[in-house]
Amino acid sequence: MKNLNLHALYWGLMGMLALIFGCQPEAIQAYAPTEKYPEDTILESIESKRAMIVVAHDDDMCATSGTVALLNQKGWEIAVVSMSKTQSRNEAQRKACMPIMDTVFFAQLSPEQIRNDLDSVEKAYEAFPKANFDQVFSRSLLEAEYSKYINAFQPTVIFTLDSSLGGYGHPEHVFVSQMVLDMAKTGKISPAYIYQSVFTDHMEESIMERHSKRMKSWGFPGDGWDKAKSIYGVEEGMPEPTVEIDIRKVAELKMNYLRSYNEKERSKIGFFLPAFEDYTPEEYFGVFNREFFHIVKI
Repeated sequence: MKNLNLHALYWGLMGMLALIFGCQPEAIQAYAPTEKYPEDTILESIESKRAMIVVAHDDDMCATSGTVALLNQKGWEIAVVSMSKTQSRNEAQRKACMPIMDTVFFAQLSPEQIRNDLDSVEKAYEAFPKANFDQVFSRSLLEAEYSKYINAFQPTVIFTLDSSLGGYGHPEHVFVSQMVLDMAKTGKISPAYIYQSVFTDHMEESIMERHSKRMKSWGFPGDGWDKAKSIYGVEEGMPEPTVEIDIRKVAELKMNYLRSYNEKERSKIGFFLPAFEDYTPEEYFGVFNREFFHIVKI
């Protein structure tokens, strides 16, 4: 209770300072979801309450962090596995995850073990055709490393990014999400459901238009998202959400998790969660009050 009071005092002070110094945060209502989807009922019905976030990079779980915090409060055992980074960043991830889950794993593979093109590509985050994935990524090594943690934890539900676009087109996002789907369908892992984290159409279009304009204003082409959709053959973008989950009860937990990243990572997160640092948790997640998932039943 003392920590909650301190957090409330902090956010109240930030709000007062904003008023005193006349700070005008970017309006965020234009990027908020306008669509409505069925509220999730599957998670409430599951008896074996074990869920795992399986992603390429630690910050890929930002869009699902509210849901896992909510599940953890309801008694779910939650774990996450992502590719290992530096020791300091891994430790920061462990510390940030403590309030919203139970276990943090890292796939212990070097960048050179993960993909073989790093000496020939300037921007590893740029999309390339899925037909070339198995030429670039070490599928057998990645499957063995990821499945080791997944099968040890035995999740009933796995949370990933979508396997069509990986959020905004990063090939490692797409590969890992597709790999999880493939392993589940071939029995190498055994979740009952895969929840792919997605945005609604309005969120995609408005947020990526904002991102494109910002990139162009900085002298970059700003066409990465459109290129990724074309390369992956998904002009409609991410898959359509199946369900939505209200995360307002865990607004502070989610905001604290997002703010745990260093400045560089927070700026990247801010591309896709516009101006999240300019608002209190209650204000921001009063607007972005739902997380959306495309469900695959195995």
